[in-house]
Amino acid sequence: MASTPLLHQKPGSSILPQFSSDTSRPLYDHFHSTSLIFSTSFSTAPTVMKKSRISQGRIILVICITFMVMAIAHIHYIGVYHRQREAQKHNNNTPSLRRPITVITDPSLSTSTSEYNTTETELTSIIHYANGTITKVFKPAFYKDTQAARKEMGSFLDTLAKRTWWKHDADTTASTTTSKKNSSLSPSLPSDAFFGYLPMGGSNNQFTSLQRAAVLAKDLNRTLIIPPISPNSHIKVWAGPRYSEFYDLESFSARSGIPVLEWHDIKQTPDKPPKELTHHWTDFAEELPCIPNGGIGVDDKNLYDHFRPQFLMNFKAAEPEIGPDEMAGKATEYPYVRDVLLKDKDDNIDGKNGPRQMWKCLSCPYFLGGVDLSDRAWKEVGLHMRFNDKIEAMADQILDQLLPKPAKDLQANTATGTVTRRHPEFIIIHLRRGDIVNKCTPGQDEKDCLVQIEQIAEKVNEIEKNRQIKALAALKDKKDGEGNGVVLERLPVLVATNEKRPEELAKLDKLGWTMLDHGDIEYDEEGNEIVSKTRRLGTMNAFGPFYPPMLDAVLLTRGDYLIGMSNSRMSQLATQRGAAWYGHTTMLM
Repeated sequence: MASTPLLHQKPGSSILPQFSSDTSRPLYDHFHSTSLIFSTSFSTAPTVMKKSRISQGRIILVICITFMVMAIAHIHYIGVYHRQREAQKHNNNTPSLRRPITVITDPSLSTSTSEYNTTETELTSIIHYANGTITKVFKPAFYKDTQAARKEMGSFLDTLAKRTWWKHDADTTASTTTSKKNSSLSPSLPSDAFFGYLPMGGSNNQFTSLQRAAVLAKDLNRTLIIPPISPNSHIKVWAGPRYSEFYDLESFSARSGIPVLEWHDIKQTPDKPPKELTHHWTDFAEELPCIPNGGIGVDDKNLYDHFRPQFLMNFKAAEPEIGPDEMAGKATEYPYVRDVLLKDKDDNIDGKNGPRQMWKCLSCPYFLGGVDLSDRAWKEVGLHMRFNDKIEAMADQILDQLLPKPAKDLQANTATGTVTRRHPEFIIIHLRRGDIVNKCTPGQDEKDCLVQIEQIAEKVNEIEKNRQIKALAALKDKKDGEGNGVVLERLPVLVATNEKRPEELAKLDKLGWTMLDHGDIEYDEEGNEIVSKTRRLGTMNAFGPFYPPMLDAVLLTRGDYLIGMSNSRMSQLATQRGAAWYGHTTMLM
C-alpha cells in the first residue's frame, strides 16, 4: 500500500498540500481535510499557528479550484456559442430534415418594424410602413358593431373609384396604401376599368379560373383583380393567402401585358376573426355585383367559393345588358360571354359609345369553353405566371436534402427569367389518390379507374432504358476504349402523393422511391424517431396548409422526367410548366 504523503515545511516553502502520485486513488480523496498530515517536525509549533496555516491553505485551495471551474465553464460556453452560430449558418443554407426548411425572403420586400407610423380609430389600428403598404389590426370593438365595422372598412367600389392603392405616373404622390408591385403597372394599360371573378374548387382549379379570367380581362382591356388562393375541400381554414405569396405578379404583368391587382390591396379584413364574425359574416359584408354564369346560380347556396366570406362580400346578381333571357344556354360560351361583358349601359347612345362601367364581374370563368380558349389561357397567361424567388428557393432547399449530391452551380432559366440551383437529374411522379377515387364509377374496379403503381414502375423502367440507349449511342462517337466500363446509375425517384393506404405506400417503399411528406418527424415516448416510409419535411406546421401543395407544384416542374396523372389538373399544369420552362420530359398516364 502506498504510504501517506507528508507535507514538509521548510523556510520559504509553500503551505499548499502536495498530492500523492498514486493514481489508483480517486482525485477527490486528496481533498479531504482529514488526510492532510503534517510532519512531526512541526509538533513543537504552537497549536494556533498550525490552525492558521491549515485555514490559509484551505482558503487558497478553494480559490484556486473556483478559478479553475470558472475558466473551464467559460471555455465550454464559448465553444457552445460558436458551434451554435456555425450550425445556424449551416442550417440556413441546407436545413436538416429534422427541422422545417428555412424561408429565404427577398430583403427588398421586408418591412422593418422601425419604419412605420400608426393611426388609431375606435375599431382598428392602421400601421403605415415606409414602403407604402399598410396593415390593419382589428380591435375587439370591431366585432361588436356591424354597422360601424362596415363603415370602417368602406366600399371596395369607392376604393377603385378613388384609385388610392397605386400611383398613375412618376409625378403622382403615392397614397398611404400604395404597394410597391402595383406602382409598376404599364401606363399604356387601363387604370379606370376593372374585372373581377370568383374562384372555384381546389387551388389548381382556381388557377384555371384565373387563367380564363385573365384572358377575359385582356380582351375587355380591363385590370384584373385577383382573389386569394381560397380555402377549399382540401384546405379548411377561414382565409387564404394572396397569389403574390407564391407567384411573381410583377413579372407576369410585364410579360403578359395584363395589369393586375389583388383583393388584399383593395380591402383588408380579419384573417383569423372570432365567432362573432364567422358565424354572422354576412352582417359585416357589402354587396358584390357579379353576373352569374355556368354552374353557379344566383343564390348563395350555389356559390361554392370561400373568397366572399374572407373579404366579406354578399353576392348580388348583376343583370347583363342584353337581358338574362338572351343569355340562357350560352353562359359557358367564351365568345358570347366576352361580347356580353363588352357592352355597357351607355353604349351606342346617339350612335356614340358612352363612358365605360368601372366594374365588371363574372361569377365563374372556370366553366367557360371555346375553340382556342385553353390554348390562349396557357400561352397568354399560364406560361407567364411563374413562381416567385422565395418559393423557388424553398424548393431548392428541399432538393438539397433529398438528392444525393449538394447543389452548387446556378442555372439561369431564360424561359422564366428565374435563377434556380442546378441539381442532379431525377424523376418525379405526381400520384393523385385520396378523393380521386371518388371519380370511379360505382362498381368499377380501381385497377380500371386509376393508374396502378406497377404501371408507373414500368414507365420508370422505360425512361431508364431510353437513357441507357442514348448513353451507349454517345459512347460510339468516342475513341476506342474511351468510356469503357462506365455504369449508368438509375436516377433517384421522388413521389408527391396524397396516398395514405399502408399497402400502397409499401409498394412505393419497396421500389426505393422517396415519398414526400410535409408533416413533422414523430418520436416515441423515449425520444426515438419513429420510422416512416415517407420523407418528412416539416413544412405543414412551419408554414401552414397552403405551402405543401405549392411546394409540390414547384418540385413537379423541376423533375428532369415528370410522370403525372391525366385526371389531375395539378399534373396537367406541371407537365405544361416543366416542358415550357425547363425543356423537361413530361408525360401523363
